[in-house]
Amino acid sequence: MTLLIAGFGDLGLAIAKQAAQDPKWQTESILALKRSKPDLTGLPHVSWLKADLANPVSVEGALANAMHALPRQTRNNESITHVVYCAAPNERTEAAYRATYLTGLQNLVGALDKTRLPQQTGTSAQTEPPHILFVSSTAVYDSQAQGVFDETSPTEPRAFNGRILCESEAWLLSQCPKATILRLSGIYGPTKQRLLQSIAAGTSTVPESNEYMANRIHLDDAARAVLHLLSDRCSGVFIGTDSCPMPLATLYGALAQMLGAPAPKTGDVSPMMGKKRLSNQKLLDTGFELKWPDSIAGYQAII
Repeated sequence: MTLLIAGFGDLGLAIAKQAAQDPKWQTESILALKRSKPDLTGLPHVSWLKADLANPVSVEGALANAMHALPRQTRNNESITHVVYCAAPNERTEAAYRATYLTGLQNLVGALDKTRLPQQTGTSAQTEPPHILFVSSTAVYDSQAQGVFDETSPTEPRAFNGRILCESEAWLLSQCPKATILRLSGIYGPTKQRLLQSIAAGTSTVPESNEYMANRIHLDDAARAVLHLLSDRCSGVFIGTDSCPMPLATLYGALAQMLGAPAPKTGDVSPMMGKKRLSNQKLLDTGFELKWPDSIAGYQAII
């Protein structure tokens, strides 16, 4: 069994690290697909696969030689059995989002189909397609909507990023009906310090209204959720968020107190701020347990 992580940034690295601690994944081979060589220190079970997801020839060439990238002792005649697509654009432009989320996904799925191995030597039958999990975002929902949102709520994004993610999700499910979509809320963790830095510096502001909500998930829990859904081959759409949505003012005030910084001042509402409370009940119903169900406790551990 081989897991391919397409897009090996913070989340991809966290997935690989969590896999090393999970008995279900410890003995499996992992391929990290990325344009530049990642730091794989302490991850002997992970092998780098060089490819540019925006370039179909690059992706096809990399997957055609995927098994050769693995350490000799772990090579076998199996094809890739599980795929996580967690690539992220380098810039916040419509072209970058489309190239990363839709074009890159299409290139990878097409290459996977072309490079599947025969079931038996001398036969034309192919192995079962890999189970694909696409990491999406709760940006697919209307940023100005209110109330509790779950997987059945309407996806009516106002910005290009949400629209492209919706298009990517729909395309994947049309091609791979058993695929998994994981819509993550705001990720925080030890490698994501921007909010803590801005609060410590006194530059963060919060809306005057407590209607604006913080929906968060710890990076480690996001990675664990990916592996959980993959190992159980859970198909369909899931929201990945913690169990304690709270007013932004509550979260920012708590962080300021932890950091010994002044309470954030009130300021203008940014387009990134919304009033939704995201539900993780469907994810929890699969048996998944959060390590950090409350972001205040999660941030406290980081600080």
